[in-house]
Amino acid sequence: MDGANMNALTGVTRPGDLGVDVMHLNLHKTFSTPHGGGGPGAGPVAMKKILEPFRPVPILVEREGGKLALEQVRPDSIGKVRAFGGNFGVLVRALAYILAYGPGVRQATEDAVLNANYIRKHLEGVFDLPYSLPSMPRSGVQRCIQKRNGVNTMDIAKRLIDYGFILTPRRFR
Repeated sequence: MDGANMNALTGVTRPGDLGVDVMHLNLHKTFSTPHGGGGPGAGPVAMKKILEPFRPVPILVEREGGKLALEQVRPDSIGKVRAFGGNFGVLVRALAYILAYGPGVRQATEDAVLNANYIRKHLEGVFDLPYSLPSMPRSGVQRCIQKRNGVNTMDIAKRLIDYGFILTPRRFR
């Protein structure tokens, strides 16, 4: 599963329960760090226990007495990955978000879905929407009906900024 943006699922369901065996969880998109311009991004690859022997190394393991260690050698591992630590700042911000919200993460998920559908409903007839079903946390706007008049989506985004809206992947402010 592509965990590009888990805003619609976090605290509500678990991908493993849906039959997902492995996924990358983009912590930056889901927990407070939009990545306009291509970065920064970070997040773990989560997998079911059956795939554990193939995980890349190093792996954090708990030794006797509760001591933690990095295990470097595993016979079936796919080997090392380039950026083991990831983008540390993004990971810390995601952790702070989760700790600050606690059980409220589920409410944030529900609010994201509600807000996306509210915005989507108000955009019907103004934008071409690819489907008529309710939206997850993104409203699914793909292209502007006004294109025939020479107005594209970027023109509208820039005009919203002119009026004081700051557009991010997570929300309108």
